[in-house]
Amino acid sequence: MEGLVFCRLDGSPLRPQQVLVTLRRRAAEIGLPGIGVHDLRHTAATIMISSGVPPAVASRTLRHSTLSTTVNLYGHLLPHAARDAARALGRALERADRDHGPTGAAQAA
Repeated sequence: MEGLVFCRLDGSPLRPQQVLVTLRRRAAEIGLPGIGVHDLRHTAATIMISSGVPPAVASRTLRHSTLSTTVNLYGHLLPHAARDAARALGRALERADRDHGPTGAAQAA
């Protein structure tokens, strides 16, 4: 089968209940709180977006039907993206000023 997150070595699906039992047992073994399988999806999304993976890529990976679904759920993790975009724009404008000199009203003065 294609597209399974959890499967047997031959690619056949695992029983969902067995995945949950194994996840909870392993989490307890290493001292993590009990979590559900769906929590792993949120963890993966959080890691992707916080690490700078473009939201469109994260959205496709998560198989959300629209990009807006991803942004609505995880948009609070995107402030760094807006900050990085503003910095990049500032650097580009500074470089343009340096390379081409001031323009417009500043040049006329």
